[in-house]
Amino acid sequence: MEKASCLFCGNIPSTTTKALALTVRKSSFLSSLPFSSSPSSLKSICLFVGRRYSFPSTKLQSKQLVCNGGGESSGGHGSSKFATTTKKKPRSKSYIGSNPKISKSENKSTSKPNDSVTRTNILVEELGLFKKQKEQKVQKTKALNVRTLYQNGDPLGRRDLGKRVVWWISEGMKAMASDFASAELQGEFLELRQRMGPGLTFVIQAQPYLNSVPIPLGLEAICLKACTHYPTLFDHFQRELRNVLQELQQNSMVQDWKETESWKLLKELANSAQHRAIARKVTPPKPVQGVLGMDLEKAKAMQGRIDEFTKQMSELLRIERDAELEFTQEELDAVPTLDEGSDSSKPIEFLVSHGQAQQELCDTICNLNAVSTSTGLGGMHLVLFRVEGNHRLPPTTLSPGDMVCVRISDSRGAGATSCIQGFVDNLGDDGCSISVALESRHGDPTFSKLFGKSVRIDRIHGLADALTYERNCEALMLLQKNGLQKKNPSIAVVATLFGDKEDVEWLEENDLADWSPAELDGLLQNGTFDDSQQRAIALGLNKKRPVMVVQGPPGTGKTGMLKEVIALAAQQGERVLVTAPTNAAVDNLVEKLSNTGLNIVRVGNPARISSAVASKSLVEIVNSKLADYRAEFERKKSDLRKDLRHCLKDDSLAAGIRQLLKQLGKALKKKEKETVREVLSNAQVVLSTNTGAADPLIRRLDTFDLVVIDEAGQAIEPSCWIPILQGKRCILAGDQCQLAPVILSRKALEGGLGVSLLERAATLHEGVLATMLATQYRMNDAIASWASKEMYDGELKSSPLVASHLLVDSPFVK
Repeated sequence: MEKASCLFCGNIPSTTTKALALTVRKSSFLSSLPFSSSPSSLKSICLFVGRRYSFPSTKLQSKQLVCNGGGESSGGHGSSKFATTTKKKPRSKSYIGSNPKISKSENKSTSKPNDSVTRTNILVEELGLFKKQKEQKVQKTKALNVRTLYQNGDPLGRRDLGKRVVWWISEGMKAMASDFASAELQGEFLELRQRMGPGLTFVIQAQPYLNSVPIPLGLEAICLKACTHYPTLFDHFQRELRNVLQELQQNSMVQDWKETESWKLLKELANSAQHRAIARKVTPPKPVQGVLGMDLEKAKAMQGRIDEFTKQMSELLRIERDAELEFTQEELDAVPTLDEGSDSSKPIEFLVSHGQAQQELCDTICNLNAVSTSTGLGGMHLVLFRVEGNHRLPPTTLSPGDMVCVRISDSRGAGATSCIQGFVDNLGDDGCSISVALESRHGDPTFSKLFGKSVRIDRIHGLADALTYERNCEALMLLQKNGLQKKNPSIAVVATLFGDKEDVEWLEENDLADWSPAELDGLLQNGTFDDSQQRAIALGLNKKRPVMVVQGPPGTGKTGMLKEVIALAAQQGERVLVTAPTNAAVDNLVEKLSNTGLNIVRVGNPARISSAVASKSLVEIVNSKLADYRAEFERKKSDLRKDLRHCLKDDSLAAGIRQLLKQLGKALKKKEKETVREVLSNAQVVLSTNTGAADPLIRRLDTFDLVVIDEAGQAIEPSCWIPILQGKRCILAGDQCQLAPVILSRKALEGGLGVSLLERAATLHEGVLATMLATQYRMNDAIASWASKEMYDGELKSSPLVASHLLVDSPFVK
């Protein structure tokens, strides 16, 4: 008989097993979640997949085996015993288990790999002996409907599982919740927090607690399915944790159960994009009638196109994410290498070449020392690093705002510790230092371990950011779920971009596809904009037009045109959300809008916002508004601390002062939240990156009247849906003939991830959504004519002001 190994760990299983682990392996949920493939993780999976209890066999094909998880009589992993099933005698509805009526000798005979006949006979005897018991079980469990393993959806209740199974899960989750609260009280919560996560991580962490509770007799199969249904486990855990924390508060062991680290962690998990994607309701969105004049059948067809699109994009994002992680890991694993012409006696080497020539710019710096720390904008920890000795920083691609990984390095310069993520704050003017803003680790000064050690800083490509991936996936989910719902403010945009030509004929029938100069009377200064720019401004201000695509070739004044559209829309009372795929593009728009007199707010990580526009950032505006309040807060806190030092011997008085300090801190946080909400609510224009628009601070705001996405040709389509779904109409500006989205995976590129929404929308409905800026003001016509012919079908013209312009005519050329 042919041997077969465990599908998870490669060990040879020891007893006849079923297809549950095979189902887990094939589960799309499992494949979509990132988790370590280390032996410890595989062991955890085997522990919760294989149990010593018997359960039904389903869909098990010939020679497909999984281990039984080390039952008491099975021999566990690593045993040389094994079994196979054949297609001739399927047992898809049978319960196979150890039978107390069969002698020990018979049980031993079933474990011999060469005696397949004896094995079959004994299995048949088992079936006969359990026949009556089976019929009783089927009658009891016939009404139970357990969803597929890891299927998304609502938690399973008593109607799905039955009272005894629900009790079993509750007991296990109660033990897990008690362990959580105990770990926090004992000061061991940080380690527990690092192990916890949504989805599969949570399921694996829950298994030991469920294993400690005896499974109700006769319900092994249904318990085994329920114990891997994440929404069910999370729902019970949340309920039990709340009960445990409330009991601790009643016993005066915690002051406010809602402010405990345990409860905060649970809320973090519940608010994560991964949790929402897994635990969402499975009810399909209801198509609405009358979307842009469509009937129900057309709405259903449109929903079908949305479903197909989101499914395809989600898969492509996963493929691209894998490629990004692989590429990033290769970069982080690189080690410094000596150049052939370098001095071998040189004590340190600062560059990691990543396959580049030694003299080229590099995105890794080694052998740095942490010399000081301070607090920067937004409470980030700023750590100043300096090159060892009297050396200077090497030529590098690192610049302010870049995402970096900071690690202690070994003697070879390779990373020797886990990555601390941060952002480059600035490069020192002395050429020897670099300042990095490191993310806080929940009060744990992890960065303090960097002092006195040799440190390595690596640039992390922004696309490898996990938050960006999660927000893109979440946008696709919201598009699929709410795209054609009446409550969706962008329903007209969705219908336009996923409809047929006949679905947008109303644009032409109502003269919304063109414009007339009368629409701009009194709005523009004479001679400021050419005809193509005026057309784009007029179409962009038309509130009845859900989508407009503006193609702006080089030098055609696209940014100036967008500035005018945004300013005029805000003056007409519209609230505008402006985004772009990169921080540099957003800051460029902020700089252009700064002199318009509009109330604009730049939202984003302070470390990644240009210093030239920092005064318009949310953090700076809030800090300036709270300056007096914080000064008063610091004065009161200082007075209370002085009083506390004089009252340390009086426990009751000291406890009262500590409570006042705590209340004072809460008052400051409350004031900060109120000020942030006030600043954003009063803003006429809010600016952020595409993914930054998913920030809860922006999402909690009222619906925007207009969404403007600049450089949309450089953004992948899923990222554009993040801001679009928050507005009533949108303008896509950019040039699909210039820079395209950066895609690492060839498979994802060929699958369509490299096609931007700008490019797709420009060709929709015979181009009725698009307009092009046709006059360039940057280059000599000899240069522009080639670009016009090769890239723009000869439609790009040169302004007479620059058509014959030569470099020698420029005032700065001597």
